[in-house]
Amino acid sequence: MRHSKNYKQISLDRIMQVYAKKGQMTIFIIVAIVIAILILLFFLLRPRLPGIFEEELSPTSYLKGCIEPEVRPAVELLAKQGSYQAPEGYIEYKGAKIKYLCYTDDNYETCNVQQPMIKQNFERELNLMLKSRANQCVRNLISEYEKRGYEVSSGGIDSSASIVPNKIIISFNAPLTISKETSQKFQNFDAEINSEIYDLLFIANSIVEYEAELGDSATELYLQYYPDLKIEKIKLSDGTKIYKLSNVITGEEFSFASRSLAWPAGYGLEEI
Repeated sequence: MRHSKNYKQISLDRIMQVYAKKGQMTIFIIVAIVIAILILLFFLLRPRLPGIFEEELSPTSYLKGCIEPEVRPAVELLAKQGSYQAPEGYIEYKGAKIKYLCYTDDNYETCNVQQPMIKQNFERELNLMLKSRANQCVRNLISEYEKRGYEVSSGGIDSSASIVPNKIIISFNAPLTISKETSQKFQNFDAEINSEIYDLLFIANSIVEYEAELGDSATELYLQYYPDLKIEKIKLSDGTKIYKLSNVITGEEFSFASRSLAWPAGYGLEEI
């Protein structure tokens, strides 16, 4: 009798295990169906629920991400060529067209300043190089809003580049009104990009003033006030001096040429 009872108990336990496994399988199937339904609803309802399923679009961040890859190479080109995209009155040195910012053709004479406002010229040239891309970035922003179901009305698009301490600012003047359930109006956006080019342009302007007045500059004086600054002054055989200013932390550079109080050819220290 005991064996019979044990057998019955074992059989009952096995039956309960089978039902338990079937119950678990049923739960798994239900959970899988629920997940599938949620995924389907996600894709069906996503266009209608941007606040829940989609990161809010920041116009300023979007425009900065769009324009910044174009800013860096444009700044590098201008900085190699004395703040000009297509310089005139330059000397070619190691494949670069380096603009004379102070120049005289006569020997033993101080130079005449060719560009008295280096920073302003750099900003003007940079803005010309970036204008087309800046306009395209705003159009891309409008298209992105429309993809997200917004109605967008816009006005004219304009942009400008400003160089200030520690940064370059690309300003977008682009009036926009975006509407869905509510309306938002935007007018100006500023994309700020870290840069130390301001100090390099300021120092270059100071060196040019020394070149025009005294015929040369004492570059070691600048190093006392700018610990991250490096200055190379390369003297060529025709009396030209090429200045290369660089920030040793960021790696940014600015180069320009000067010919002032020059000696006749053959007295320089380096040949082109």
